[in-house]
Amino acid sequence: MNGYELLAQFEKEIKECFTVPNHWLPEEFQDNRTDCVSLQDIENKCNARDKTIYMSAEYEDSIERSKRVQIYRDQLERGEEIQYNPMT
Repeated sequence: MNGYELLAQFEKEIKECFTVPNHWLPEEFQDNRTDCVSLQDIENKCNARDKTIYMSAEYEDSIERSKRVQIYRDQLERGEEIQYNPMT
């Protein structure tokens, strides 16, 4: 284990030591099995939420790109000059 991995493990262990009462947190972050939630659990939930948001935005962008490619393909097949369609 190198120094960076050791520091990352240390940071994770420290976050497990600190807890936040459930009544301070929004419903989505509360743990109804206990009175409180560790900072590490909160961070994990935030990361999962942010990844979902990022992935859905990335998915929407890929759909938009596919639509534009199809428009450009249709223009070329009709023998037209490609008209630039900016992302909306």
